[in-house]
Amino acid sequence: MTFRKSFDVYDFYERAKSGEKITQDDWDLMVIPSKTAELKKKYGLDFKGEFIPTDMDMAEKLFKAGFEMLLEAGVFCTDTRRVVKYNEAEIWDAINNVQREFSLGSGRDQSVIRKRKVGDKRKPHIQGGPTGAPVSEDVFVPLHLSYALEKEINTIVNGVMATVRGHGPVPGSPYEILAAKTEGRLIKTACELAGRPGMGI
Repeated sequence: MTFRKSFDVYDFYERAKSGEKITQDDWDLMVIPSKTAELKKKYGLDFKGEFIPTDMDMAEKLFKAGFEMLLEAGVFCTDTRRVVKYNEAEIWDAINNVQREFSLGSGRDQSVIRKRKVGDKRKPHIQGGPTGAPVSEDVFVPLHLSYALEKEINTIVNGVMATVRGHGPVPGSPYEILAAKTEGRLIKTACELAGRPGMGI
């Protein structure tokens, strides 16, 4: 299956070098909160205690507010400390031309992730794991094993090693590479111990 995109990683890279310069504090504490408050008021967003709104009118307002947030605020690139902006056509292109499905894992453990619609009755794809949280070496395998043993979980979203061979995975150091390789190996081991060797990570 092929799909088209008018905006790719190379476009993002170029805009991340030339976009508006801003500090992360200004982005996090000024731009996003003020724009959020403005859009909340403009669209009358009030979930009335619901964690996920089920009112279709409110869902439509939330979509419009989110669209406008992306269009006007853009995305902050932490590496270059610049704002990457998209135009309306690019946002609609990304919405309308998403990949409809893809698979993770292999063999009997393979899981197919499909685009879902509002009110979709199909069972959702479930990912489980410590999701980027630092995990100590001594519990790394047991922790990931506990997720792999849960039959409702389709794929693992792994944690990261707090240390490897007793050293922190300092960015740009050999320990960063060692930690990444070790994480992959140990998570696969956990999946094999759970009897799910082809589970997607």
